[in-house]
Amino acid sequence: MVSNMLEAFLTTQNSKVKKLKILYNLIRKHAGITVEELLAETGMKPATCARLLDELSKADLINSSKLGVSTGGRKPILYHINPEKSYLIGIEVTNIYSTIVLSDLNLKELGHKKIKMGAPTSIYNVLDIFAEQLLDLLSEHEKQIAEILGIGISIDDLFDQVNQTTDIAPSDIENYLASKIPTYIMVGSGVNFAALAEYRIHYWQTSERFLMTTCDIEIRSAEIVDGIVASSNNSMTNAFGHTTIDTNGSRCYCGSYGCLHTYSSLPAIKAKIQHDLKQGKPSILTEDMGNIDVIDYFTIFQSLEKNDSLCHEVLKNAAYYYGIALSNLILTTQPDTVVCGGTLVPKGTFFEDVKKTAEERLLAFPKIKTTIHPAKESYEIVAQGAGGMVLERFLNA
Repeated sequence: MVSNMLEAFLTTQNSKVKKLKILYNLIRKHAGITVEELLAETGMKPATCARLLDELSKADLINSSKLGVSTGGRKPILYHINPEKSYLIGIEVTNIYSTIVLSDLNLKELGHKKIKMGAPTSIYNVLDIFAEQLLDLLSEHEKQIAEILGIGISIDDLFDQVNQTTDIAPSDIENYLASKIPTYIMVGSGVNFAALAEYRIHYWQTSERFLMTTCDIEIRSAEIVDGIVASSNNSMTNAFGHTTIDTNGSRCYCGSYGCLHTYSSLPAIKAKIQHDLKQGKPSILTEDMGNIDVIDYFTIFQSLEKNDSLCHEVLKNAAYYYGIALSNLILTTQPDTVVCGGTLVPKGTFFEDVKKTAEERLLAFPKIKTTIHPAKESYEIVAQGAGGMVLERFLNA
């Protein structure tokens, strides 16, 4: 069963609950912290801190079974959260495969399901499929709905791919799925979810201003400042892809000219390769496909693996413009940590070229100390983060 205290984190706003959330968050962040460290970080009185820790322990949200390193006296007690007090469900919807992930409160994946998506249909039919597969996943891992803290759903592709009407709001999705699976439901943007998972798993203790960008069908970004996802407006996460790189460039579907999307997105790369092939440039794609118009992303990726010179040339050009846009974003937001994710990052030398271009343009600003990294997590990162965002909502309500 979901802890009554966890539920109170979402529904109650009194000062005591706020202090409990502060302590729980710190214990979760440090993955092992002493009372002395909690006192130093919170400024609480020792008696107050001890009483609240006792309440968290009695609610089984934390434990103190592990001991720290002694500095000469008795070994100090280290507090940890109980990651299996409740569980999280995250769902990512795409037009090819959708993913459902079951994880614990530390975002450790316990299991997942991949669902091959068919022809576009109504959102409600898709949600029925998710509900059925979700229940199967819980059954496989011997979990009950009552143990689930909530469900997070990535909606970046949901409306574009399966919604046949324009009057369905995120709240409609939440309410419909809640009627099938009675638990807390929230929808949001995939890049926000991916950023949260990368940040929580790898950078929480070192980064105060975290930026993630992704390059796929759309180019998106998300920012986390002091542990809070700043880009909460789900409809604007693709704004990075519509920053202007060249005012004399091609017209973008948004109506502007020279957007990053027209240079570095998957559709732009595909269109450029098809254009160059029609101009007679040599490529193994001509031999493999014959009909240039039916070339898709998968065949382009396969050609990259075969070291096709044309595909590598187009990819390097896309990475160059992406690096320019990224350096502009870094100059504007000045993050300490940047993570680049998405389908293109592991392809060819895309990430290396992006990083090189951005860093070269930032040499004139030595006071900006930004490190740039490739995404570390798996293809389940969006769904993993979607579940993680549920816990964030409970702790930051």
